[in-house]
Amino acid sequence: MPRKLWTGSGHSGHNWNQKGFTLLELLAALAIVSLCAAVLWPNIQVHDRLKLETAARGLADDLRLIRQAAITGGEFCRIEFYRYSHYYELRLPGEKRNVYLPEGVDFGSVPSFKGDPPNVHFNTLGHPSGGGTVTLKTKKGDRLYVIVTPVTGRVRISKEPPQHW
Repeated sequence: MPRKLWTGSGHSGHNWNQKGFTLLELLAALAIVSLCAAVLWPNIQVHDRLKLETAARGLADDLRLIRQAAITGGEFCRIEFYRYSHYYELRLPGEKRNVYLPEGVDFGSVPSFKGDPPNVHFNTLGHPSGGGTVTLKTKKGDRLYVIVTPVTGRVRISKEPPQHW
């Protein structure tokens, strides 16, 4: 027996057993997916920026740590930078520790410290071997600069490169 079409108000002749999606349903689904992508995309970019800021704060903290260790321990302490391996090495009295940069964060340029590998060491008075800047960057091009001031050894983070560049 043939199937009878429902002929209620406004739906005359429509067969509700057809398979597939209407154009309106597809556009609605596309709109929902686009809205979700628009909401999530900035969070992905913020995540990369947070990794960069975390890496810069960690490096600045480690520079301050070795400065303080040199003062309190009465021995020279230093950090060596390994640009292509994406890590730096802390050399404290009786301890060596490697600190790897987070995924997506790299050294933006060879650190402007001297030596091979580039390094900065602090003497027992907390004075650095020289001033310098370490540039950290993301793949999207965001940059932060960790700057060690010559003579005083002050460590700071900046969004702008130092004036002497």
